[in-house]
Amino acid sequence: MAAVPSEVLRKTLDAYFAAIAARDPQRIALVFAEDGEIEDPVGSPIRRGRAQVAAMFAAGVATLATQVQIEVLVALSSGNSIAAHWRMTARGRAGREVRAEGIDVLQTDANGLIVRAEGYRNAAASRQSLAAS
Repeated sequence: MAAVPSEVLRKTLDAYFAAIAARDPQRIALVFAEDGEIEDPVGSPIRRGRAQVAAMFAAGVATLATQVQIEVLVALSSGNSIAAHWRMTARGRAGREVRAEGIDVLQTDANGLIVRAEGYRNAAASRQSLAAS
């Protein structure tokens, strides 16, 4: 597969984080290829296909947070992948602010749709903090 232009990779990354910030599982799923997969955090079960991707986000940030902001600290692209170090600030249903940081690696197809996403973060701590807030 030929390298995907860095502008396309960055556009995909921005669309992915914007959809997460909007807390819209269907919008997140549409950034993925039909058979795209996500392993977030790495070591957790892999979800395949848009329906499973949407379900993962619907059970997570879309339900637990009322507001999400994501700041990309560094984004580096190579070939058909982009890695991003990010910082998230979210507000839980009870109003408490929660901060998290991590790295996501997105591998795309030639059209810029995500074929594989890997998340490196402490998901259990973030989930617990949001659920308690």
